[in-house]
Amino acid sequence: MDTLRDNQSKGRGFTFLELIVVMTIIGLLAGVLLPVFFHNGLNEAASILQNTVFSAKTFAITKRKRCLLIINADYYTTPRNLPCILIIEDAEKTFKKEYRLPRYVRFWQYGRGNNVPQSFTSGTKTIYFESHGVMHDSQSITIPEDVVIILKDVKTNRTITRTVLGSTCQVKE
Repeated sequence: MDTLRDNQSKGRGFTFLELIVVMTIIGLLAGVLLPVFFHNGLNEAASILQNTVFSAKTFAITKRKRCLLIINADYYTTPRNLPCILIIEDAEKTFKKEYRLPRYVRFWQYGRGNNVPQSFTSGTKTIYFESHGVMHDSQSITIPEDVVIILKDVKTNRTITRTVLGSTCQVKE
């Protein structure tokens, strides 16, 4: 009878090896799942970019006038860590709407057409939306022109690329 109790009391706890295995599994799961949660800022920023492009196109078509989408990357030149801003306004500057990217997401690179995107960490870029539903990034032309924008999460150093198609103003991965 006493040997039965001794065997039962030994089986109640965990061995050191079992604890190490469980801790290793928890560590692996955390290493895989945590970056997914931190990556949501980039997905949110891409969604904000897509919605802003759609809003600018819709404004240009419904008001039947040129609309500007100003991408502001001046956060590097300011003393405070400001969020990046997308601004929609009409050519006459009678309408203005601002959209902010998540706190740690920055505009990183910008390119036109098939050109390799160049660094874009300060200043502004303007994309023009015409009333007939096309966009370009040069004020003097009105033919469609694709634009490539790369966003970066400065906390995780992850980037995400979005291309705005000039002929349809759609945003694609």
